[in-house]
Order: sequence, then C-alpha cells, then structure tokens
Amino acid sequence: MSGDCLEPNAWACFCQQSQRLSAPSGPPLMATAVQARPRGATPGCAIYSFLLLFLLSWSGPTIASELLNPVGETSICKSIDIRNRLDSFKQLDGCQVIEGYLQVILFDNANETEFESISFPDLVEITDYLLLFRVNGLKSVGRLFPNLSVIRGQNLVSETKALVIYEMSSLQEIGLHSLTDIMRGGVHIDKNPSLCFIETVDWFRIIQDQSAQNYIKSLKPENECPVCPASVDGRACPKHENSNKYMCWNRDHCQKICSGCGNSTCNSQDENSYSDKCVTKCPKDFYAYLGRRCVTSDYCINIPRPIDYQLTEHNMVERPYKVFNNSCILKCPTNYADDFANNTCKECDHTCKKECQGARIDSVGLAFKLRGCTHITNSLEIQIRGGNKVVSVLEENLGMIEEINGYLKVVRSYSLVNLNFFKNLKRIRGNFLESQKYSLVVLDNQNLEDLFDWDTHKDFKIDNGTLFFHFNPRLCISKIETLRQKANLKPFTDMEVASTNGDKVACNVTELQVEIMRINSKAAILQWHPFELDDTRKLLRYSIYKKEATTQTVNFYDGRDACGQDNWAVDDVANNQDKDPIQHILTNLKPYTRYAFYIKTYTLASEQNGAQSKIMYFTTQPAQPSIPRHLAITSNSSDSLIIKWRPPAEPNGKITHYIISGIKHETNNQYNRDYCKDGITTTEQKKTTPQTPVAANSPRVCERQPDKIDPTVDEQEQINRINFENELHNRVYVKRLKDPRVRTRRATEYMIDKDSINRTSDTYHPSYEYQSTIENTVENTTEYGTNIWKSFSFYVYGNREEFYIRNLHHYTAYDINIRVCREKIVNDSEQYCSEANSEIGTTMKKVGADKITNVTVSNITFDSVTVLWTQPHDPNGKIVSVNILYKREGNKNAQYIAECIPFQDFPSLSKDNKTLNYTITKLFPGNHSLCLKASSFAEVGEKSDCINFVIPEETSITALIVLAILFILLVMIIGLVYYRKTIRDKHNMRLIPAVNPEYVPSVYIPDEWEVPRKKIELLKELGQGSFGMVWEGIAYDIRGQPSVKCAVKTVNEHATNRERADFLNEASVMKGFDTTHVVRLLGVVSQGQPTLVIMELMAKGDLKSYLRSHRPENNDRKSAPTLKQILQMAVEIADGMAYLEAKKFVHRDLAARNCMVSDDLTVKIGDFGMTRDIYETDYYRKGSKGLLPVRWMAPESLKDGVFSSSSDVWSYGVVLWEMATLASQPYQGLANDQVLRYVIDGGVMERPENCPDKLYELMRHCWDPKPGRRPTFMKLCQLLLPDANERFLTVSFYNSPAGNEARTARASSSASTDNGYVDGDVDDADASTPLNALPPDVRIVSGYGMSVSGRSDSIQSVHLDPNPRFYSISEDRTANGYVGNRVKNGKIVHLNG
Repeated sequence: MSGDCLEPNAWACFCQQSQRLSAPSGPPLMATAVQARPRGATPGCAIYSFLLLFLLSWSGPTIASELLNPVGETSICKSIDIRNRLDSFKQLDGCQVIEGYLQVILFDNANETEFESISFPDLVEITDYLLLFRVNGLKSVGRLFPNLSVIRGQNLVSETKALVIYEMSSLQEIGLHSLTDIMRGGVHIDKNPSLCFIETVDWFRIIQDQSAQNYIKSLKPENECPVCPASVDGRACPKHENSNKYMCWNRDHCQKICSGCGNSTCNSQDENSYSDKCVTKCPKDFYAYLGRRCVTSDYCINIPRPIDYQLTEHNMVERPYKVFNNSCILKCPTNYADDFANNTCKECDHTCKKECQGARIDSVGLAFKLRGCTHITNSLEIQIRGGNKVVSVLEENLGMIEEINGYLKVVRSYSLVNLNFFKNLKRIRGNFLESQKYSLVVLDNQNLEDLFDWDTHKDFKIDNGTLFFHFNPRLCISKIETLRQKANLKPFTDMEVASTNGDKVACNVTELQVEIMRINSKAAILQWHPFELDDTRKLLRYSIYKKEATTQTVNFYDGRDACGQDNWAVDDVANNQDKDPIQHILTNLKPYTRYAFYIKTYTLASEQNGAQSKIMYFTTQPAQPSIPRHLAITSNSSDSLIIKWRPPAEPNGKITHYIISGIKHETNNQYNRDYCKDGITTTEQKKTTPQTPVAANSPRVCERQPDKIDPTVDEQEQINRINFENELHNRVYVKRLKDPRVRTRRATEYMIDKDSINRTSDTYHPSYEYQSTIENTVENTTEYGTNIWKSFSFYVYGNREEFYIRNLHHYTAYDINIRVCREKIVNDSEQYCSEANSEIGTTMKKVGADKITNVTVSNITFDSVTVLWTQPHDPNGKIVSVNILYKREGNKNAQYIAECIPFQDFPSLSKDNKTLNYTITKLFPGNHSLCLKASSFAEVGEKSDCINFVIPEETSITALIVLAILFILLVMIIGLVYYRKTIRDKHNMRLIPAVNPEYVPSVYIPDEWEVPRKKIELLKELGQGSFGMVWEGIAYDIRGQPSVKCAVKTVNEHATNRERADFLNEASVMKGFDTTHVVRLLGVVSQGQPTLVIMELMAKGDLKSYLRSHRPENNDRKSAPTLKQILQMAVEIADGMAYLEAKKFVHRDLAARNCMVSDDLTVKIGDFGMTRDIYETDYYRKGSKGLLPVRWMAPESLKDGVFSSSSDVWSYGVVLWEMATLASQPYQGLANDQVLRYVIDGGVMERPENCPDKLYELMRHCWDPKPGRRPTFMKLCQLLLPDANERFLTVSFYNSPAGNEARTARASSSASTDNGYVDGDVDDADASTPLNALPPDVRIVSGYGMSVSGRSDSIQSVHLDPNPRFYSISEDRTANGYVGNRVKNGKIVHLNG
C-alpha cells in the first residue's frame, strides 16, 4: 500500500482506511477518527489538503457542502438490530457506516447455505459496538462484513466491550481481516465451541484502549484448529512479538498491520500522537461530527435525537445537536450549558445550570443519578429507609440543587435528622403539586429534628402550594412555623400541619378486617371495608406495611430502632369512601416467599380514632427457578466427567430435582493444518477424584449431602461471567405482554392522589408469554454396539450438587446442560424447570489409544523397504500424523531418522482406511530397527513395538538378475502395446450381451429377482414412462426390508409380447449393478399382467425436470442450485459412470433426463433406455424407429457409429453444460441435422454465463476431439473429489475396494490407450463391429448428409440463433451458448469467420 493517498471525493486521506471508507457515495471521513496510531505525513495528503482548502475558501459553502456533506443518506445508518429472520439483514443494504450499534442475534433455524449468499462489503465502520449472539449456521463473521475496519466503541456493551461474540455454536472463525482499530473498549468472546483463529490474532494491535479488559474463553482446542500460513499470496504474515507465531484471521488472510502508510507504521510505540495525520481539522464552516466526518451547520442542527436521549418536560427538543468549538456535539462540556435557541453552548456565570428530571430516591445508589444537577424539572421524592452514610451521600449528590420545579416530598426517611443536605436549595416553584395542593410534604420521618439552616438559606421561597407535615414526632411545630414565615406562606390548617409533629399521640385503634383475595408468584390482592369516621375527610389514607417473614412470629417493632432502620416496606392507599370494598395489589413480590403484613389508617392529628389490622401472613406461589450456578465440569479419567454446580440463586419453589443432559459434541470441520510441519501442543489435564462416585447407569440418582464446590474455581471470575450473561440476556430478550395495557411501577405508591384510587383497585394482572417447559429433550442413546453414551439425560433428586457420569468416550467433548426443577402445585401456570446452564466438558485422553500395532515390512530391496501397519482403532480424537522412526544398527551413536506422514496423505496409502503402507527409500545395506509413533489431538502417542529388518548387499549376480527382469518387462510392455493396438480395441468394440439391452435374450426367464405381486402396493401415479405408467408404491418384505417405498414401472395393457420382453430385458441389465450412484433394481413381477419392474424410488424425478423447476421464472420460492451443489451432483454422476465403465458397460445415452434425483438430492444414473419416450423431442428420429440423441453424442459416434466409454465422457460434458444452464437445450438455435454437422466439424458449446472456470474446463476436457485424450470417469472423480462432501468418501465406488482395484489396474496399463479407445484417427475404426454400428435405419453417406429410406437431406449451412437464452447456476441471464468451429486445411476455425 502506498503512503500517498489521493482520493478525489474524500476530505480525509489516511491510507488504507480512507481508501475503503471514502467511497464516492458515502460520507467523507476524518483522519483523526481512525488513526489512533501515527501513520506519518504523506506528501500526497499535504498537497491534496492544501488544494482542497484553497478551493473551499474560494468557492464558499455551496461547493464545500457538496464535497463534505454526505452524498447519500443511505450510506449512513443508525443502530440496527437483526434477529430471527434472514430478511432482517436487508436493513444493512447500502450501509457504509453505522452510527450506533449493530446486533446480529437469535437465529436458531438458519443453516450454512443460507448465509453463503449474504455479505455486506460496503460496511466499513461501526461507531458503537458489534454484538453476535446465538446465530446458528454462521461460520465466518468476515464473510458477512469483509471490509469492516473500525469499531469506535462510543457506547459499549456492559460499559466495557466493543466486540461481543457469545454462544455461536457454528462459528469457526471471526475472519474480520479488514479490522484494524477498536478505538474504545475490549472484546468478549465466550462459549463458542467451534471457534478457531482467536489466539492467532494480536488483539493489542487492534484495541487502542490499553486499559480495556478482554475476556476470551471456551474456544475450540488449539490442537484441533488450523495454524496460520507463513504467507498469503506471496505476502508474509506478521509474527507475534512474544510467541513468535504467525498472526492471521484464517488460512486466507494474515492480520493486517497497515505497513507502508507514510514514514511510520501503525505499530509505532507512540500510539497517542495525532500530529502527523493528513487532516485533523475541518475547514471553515464545517464541523467535526462524531470525530469521523465533517458536516455543515445546517446538517448538524437537523440531526434527530438518538433513541436513548432523554426528553424532559422543559426540554422537548427533538433535534438537540449543537455547533460548538468546531464540532457538532450532543452534550455541552463542563461549565457550559445548552443554548437550544441558538443551537450552541454558552458559558455559565457561576454554576452551570444542569437540568435533570425528577426522581424518587429510595436508596443511596439512586442519589448518584442527580449528581451535579442544579434544577429539577419535575418533582423530587426522598424515601430512604436505611443505608451507610446516608446524609453525606445525599449532601454530595443533592447539594448542588438550587431549584425544584414541582414539589419536594420527604417520606419515611428514618436516617434523616435535618434537611441541610440541600445546601443550595433556594426555591420550590410548585408548578406540580402533590394531590393538587401541596408543594412541600414531610411525612412520617421518625428522627427528623430540624429543617434548614436559615443562615445559609436566607432567600428560600415557595412560589405555589402549601405545606403538608404529619407524623414527624421529633420535629417541633415551631420549626415548621419558621419555615412558613421564611417561605412567606399563609397560616396552615390542621389538615396541612397536624399536632402529630413533635409529639407522640395515642389513638383509639379498632381492628381492621382484611381478606387475601388472590395470590400469584409476584403479587397479592388485599381487600377490606372502609374505616368509618364521623367526618370522612379526617381519614387521610391507608398504609400497608409488608416484609418477608421466615416465621409467623413477627411483631410490629421488628426491624425498627431509634437509628431509623426499618425493614417494613410501605404501600399507601388513598381514602376513597365511594368504593366498598377497597382492593389493593401488592406488587414486586418474590416467588415462593412468606410475607407478613398489616394495614393501618392515617388520620388528622385531632382525630382520636383509628384502625389497624393484626399481622397476617401469606406465601406467594412458586415460579420458574433461575439457572443453577457455578457449573464446573472436570474429568478424572478417560471415560468419565464430574459435574458440579451450586443451587440457583432464586429457587422460587421447593427444589425437587436437577436434569443433567449431554450430547456428544460433533464437528464437521475440514482441517487443513499440516501437523508434520506444525506439530502437536501437548496439554496436561488435571485429574480430579470425586469424593463419592455414582454410577450413571440409571436415570434416577439417590440424594446425598452436597459437597463443597472446587475451591480452585475463581469465584469472582464466575460471578462476572454470570453478570455479563444476565446483562446480555436482558439486552437481547424482550418480554412481551399479552395485554397492551401497561402498569407503571409506582402506580399505587402516591400518598394522597385521588386519581390513583381507581388504579389501586384494578384487578388486571399482566401475564407473560413463555415457551412451555420441556423437561427432557435429550434421549439416552449409546454408540452403536457399545455401552458408551452418545447422548444422555439423568434426573438427580434431592439437594445433591455433584454428578459423576461414566461410560463416556475418551478425549471427547460433550455439551452439558443442567436445569433445576421445582415441585408442581395445583393449577400451576408457571414454568417449573429453569433455563439451562451450559458448559462443554472433555474427557481425558486414554493411555495407549494412539499406539500403532501390527507393524510389518515387505518388498525389501537393495535400498528400500515397505512398512505396513494398522492404524489405532479408537484414537484420542483423530490421528493427525504418523512418524516412522528407523536407524541402522551397529552404531551406538546412531540416531533415529524420522519421516512424518500427515493425515491428508492417509487415503493414498490405504485401501481400507485401516492398514497403511509406506515405502522408505535411500537405505544402506545392513540391519535396521524401525518403530512408529502416531500423533492425535491429545498427544504424541506411545511408540509401537520396534521390529528389525535387513537390507541385503547388492552383488553382480543380483545385478544380472535385475537386468534380466528389466528385459522381460520391456518385452511384456511391447507385447501389451501391440495387443492393445491390434486386438483389444476390436474386442472392446463388441457389445457384451450380459449387460447391453439390445443383445439380451428375447425370452425372459424368472429368477431370484422375482417378487410376488401381492407384496407390491401401488399408491399414486408419478408419470408416463416409455413402456407405460410409473407409480409410487410400497414393496413389502423385499431385499431384507419389511417395507420400503419404491417406483413401480408398468407396461401398457395393449403392449405386444415383444414389447413386454424388451421391457423386462432392459430391467435385467440392472440386476448386475449394485452401487450407490446407480439406481438399484429391487425386483421384477413377470408372472401375470401387468408386468412390473420395482425400482429404487427417486422422489425428485429426473435431473432435467429438477433443474428446470428451480428456474426463477418457474418457482419464486426455489433458488437455483449453488456451485457447491452442482459440483456434488457432477462427482456423483461421474462415480456412477465410473462403476459402469468398470463393468464394461457403455451407456450410450447419458443425459440429464436419464439421471435421477433422490429425496436427499443425491444424483444417480437412471434406468437405461426406460425414460426415452418421455423426452422424445431430445432425440433425432430417422425413419420409422431410429432415434439418436445427437445433441449428446460424440463426433466419432455421429460419424462412424463408434460408442465407447470415451463417447460417454463426451455426453458427460454435455450434462455438465445442462446443469450449468438449468437444463437448457444444448446447441440452442440449431436443428438436429445442423447439430450433427456442427459437432462433426469440430464445434463445441461456449461457456454459459456465470459458469466458473473449473466447471467449464471439465467440459472442454470431455469434448476433446480425440477420444483417447478425454479423461476417464475415474479421472473425473479424482478431479472433483475436493468438492465432494464427507458422505461421498464413504459410499462412492471411487473409494471402495473395487474402485481402488480399478484405479490400480488402470495405472498399470499403457497411457497410450487410456479410456479403452486408441488415440488416433477415428476413421480407422472397424465399422463392422456391433459397437460401432448405428441403428439399422440410420446411415452416414458422403458429405455428412443423412440418408433415410432413400431420402437425402444435405446440410448446406449452419444458421445460429443470434440471441439464445440460457439459465445460469445462480441467476437468469443470456449467453452465446456455443462456439462454432470448422475444420479447414487441418485446422479448426470459427464458423462465423
């Protein structure tokens, strides 16, 4: 990357980031936004900056706004939340910068294929944070955001994290290879069991905030991950300063260190310098916005408020951004106040006015929210029942308050002695009044003795409203009178200031009868009749006191003392004499908790009568428990795990049992690490011995006393981890009410608010939507033929806190979930089992599991030996390499020589994937010892038993023998070549009657394939076949299966005996075929009528129909097959044809119509000749019978009637073309007779549009004019093998013992006769053999004309369709479709000249 940067449409010029960020359609970006590390001054930037400044100063704001204001608003997006549905990704379309956060969360049902086509390369910057949480199917974040460069972290997750990747079960790599800067905050990466390439990233090079704390845990073991390459595309990957290991994001991308930006690099130690940046200041009339772009004043003041910007009743500004100090800002700096009228900030005279919304302070923690506030725009309520240093905390946080716009209310604050913590309070405006009357309410403060220090509050005043002082037994009325005079208020009445201030007055108290009407897990409804007085106005309210009670021995004075401590919570209910009875809902209760409560009346001080209930008790109903805590999983052996936990913090009921479930953690990663080069890192596993092991052979476990948690567990780290998880869940999960009505939390807590009377009697109870609890979703299953658990689920009853499970697979990861369940009650509507707490546990390695056995040697020569051995049957994970150690005996100082074989080479060294062989060369004569070591994910295995062998001395006699053998081999080779040249080709050209349908006997003889007709049940018609109808049916008791779905082919009832015989004979061809990728014959019903042929059911029909059904115009819901699917289909067809080739069977009609598609999209070679009539238009009919598939036929077949495996390969190339175009007609625009001439003259079809190079290169190889140069089907399988899925490796003929034998036999044959067709001119072929013969009614005449029944049609010219239409793999487009060539003077030239 050059240091100079001249981007024409960007004000900022800062090397790599500006080249990506300053696209013409996006906003200009500032250098200081990204460059937290010095890049160095660049000449190009300096010149460009000077010219641009000159242009701006000359042209004025008009041109400048065009340059520096955002060109398109679509390139800048606000905060985006993407969840649940893939179409929600559309919100990111066109986004270059997200000014806010980006959350991608909660995709439970997505798969890898769906994410392959989703990418947003325009996105380069996020100003807040990036969060990914539970997105199944996503394997790489970098594929979604390949150019994301900067995460600013202006707002963070949990106040500390800018990048969070959590519980991503499918994620294999982060892959954000463009990410170079996280400006603020750290990363949190946890519970991602398949994630690799984390330790290979130097996060300190990316995170600029050196105080940021990173949390990285629960990843894929390092030994199971690939390693970084030394270089990518010729560029060396950087190395970590400490570990000296290469740094990368994946195998394709090194970590970017931004080298070459100016005279210094990004990894300079002076990371806080901004002096050498290209542009650090916006030009005149432009202002820095978010530290990343320059905007005009008009643009700034019209930016809408952020979502989290709080509005107040005196600040209803929808566009709060201001222009100040050359910046566009939201909040003014210290000592400056908002000036919304002029859209700027103004300096304060003395103390800056800071407006805050009103609040109810019921704890010292809430007081911190008002720190520094000078003006309360609403009202302020204080109700602090306890705490440490309450007065000093209030003085520190409320001491700056000068003015309260509403009322001030001090209620039941038993720790307060006076109100002097309001050091600067000068005014209570009373614009909002308590109960529409009172501006200062002081109620029930048992220790309050004084109000204000009038020496410091000389100017105190109350503009509106009166006083309300009641039940302050230590506050003298004279002090209240002083307050009235200072505030210049009129004399108060007994209703306003009662005699209960300054004196404790006894009352006549009667018992108030209370009923408990209803209880659930979080609330209770109380009901009572109004207390009657002569003057109902003297009854002020009812107060309900409640507290948690472990026993039923609570008295009125529990939890209260002279210091003001009070454990009773109070709900106030207004007096409403019109309602009888009165109901009130106690809310915010804890589930499954006993409460004590009583109700007391509050009357005027002059009233001698009152009422109070006795202390009553109730217990709330159970609710869903919280998750078990401190889940820790360890292993003490190779077949066991120890699971420990602690009870839930909130059991919310009587705990009855725990459910522990686990499932073997499967991974399908394709490892491309060379373990011979990179080696194995051995990790020590700590062994833990359980105090009392419990066998896990029964789902029920008896209870015992709990054990203590492992003291080595970092308690604080676990607490932080749980807190982070709780906060993350609160952020991403939204609890939705079934009823749209919403109750405010404080709705029933106002003292004397007539409007609240109706609310207190509301019987509406919000109920929430939950998923139903599923106790056991994991079945107890074992690995086939063993007692080793593959998945398990156990109930652990009682108060047990440890579980010991055996019979697990060694060195295997298990996904462990634990849930806690409570006791059910009658009419229980709550969930009784908690959510799962999840961890991954891995068993220890098994000693000796990686030892190689059965080591032998063979093929000993004068300088080489072949070593044979058996791979470990059940290793620790996977064998990743084998080391062969050998040395020559007789020398005490001789060291073992090691030759390492990586696991990628194992398939080529083995026929059965069990026994491997390897040849050691360049050995010296003498006695040698040899042993082997296998390396697995767990360790470098134990050395095998060593063996000895002798390399003999080479003698002159031996040399003569060797020469004689070489001479004999030479003669044999010459003879073999002669045999293939003169004899074998003619022999191969003859059809084999046992496998070719035209030459089988005309009389069908029933054999072991015969099936009784009663065992076949027809279900529904599938379509018309060449001989009759095709049905879907069920075959009973056939081929060892009790019942199986099948396809049943029938013969028309009017068919002749000859047609029935032909029908059965064509089916008989398939009796000799038994491979995965050829449709299997299940049976024949030849006795009786109609004749039936029972075939393997291919649910999705033939490949041609399947491809056409996935064209966009035919079905909007079906997407075109991907390249990966096309290549998988191609290798399956090639494998089926390789099997037929090995069977000496020439298909002669390979086309997409004759390939069948199963329900799981496996493609197989279909029934041979039985579907021809369905697509009769694909054949060229000559005479009354002859049909030729000319569009799929090779030149030698059209010209000389030669059919061979090589001609099948030509047809295979046409099938590839059909798949690439979604079954378009080959040679579209040409008639059949034109196609015949066109192909004979050397013409082939051109590459379809959007067809990858690899696919089209395969076609061109298959269309080689020389049959001998075309690849065999075995070779085609080999070329396509890297694109095959894992299932193909286990079921294909190519990888079977017969396939290996066929490859070996072909490798030993002469290269000159590959494909069984002589590499020469096809005109020399013997046309008299049946293989070469055309159908009897079709013949070739001179001049390439076709003659049928005495009629001659001469082809004079070829007219090509100028606009042929084809369908591509991924979309509907047009292409030329073919290349026209003609042979002229021995050279191939284009038909079009």
